[in-house]
Amino acid sequence: MQSLVDFFTFRTFVSLDVLRVVYALGAIGMPLLAWAVWLWLGRFALWRSMRGVSVTAVRRFVPRRWRVMSILLFLLCFFCMELAWRMMFEFIIAYLQMRDALQLLTQRAGLH
Repeated sequence: MQSLVDFFTFRTFVSLDVLRVVYALGAIGMPLLAWAVWLWLGRFALWRSMRGVSVTAVRRFVPRRWRVMSILLFLLCFFCMELAWRMMFEFIIAYLQMRDALQLLTQRAGLH
């Protein structure tokens, strides 16, 4: 019963487990969702025609080395975003762990 009271009074946090799930959903789920939207948009004739025109224009006017560089730049940006996503969650988890450690120290010192 006390653990239920602690949960509803925010003395016990469930956020570490929730944060791990949200991190996984974001790190794995968002790229997969973006790919699924890309494939879904391929069902529409307007999207297919716009994509065809843009692919033709890029192949005609952009040199091959710049196309390769743009793909490499996209991959670099993707990995940097994944790294930033990971670091953000590491900071949040570290903050919560520090909070728990400080709360334990104040309880041991009799300040709480």
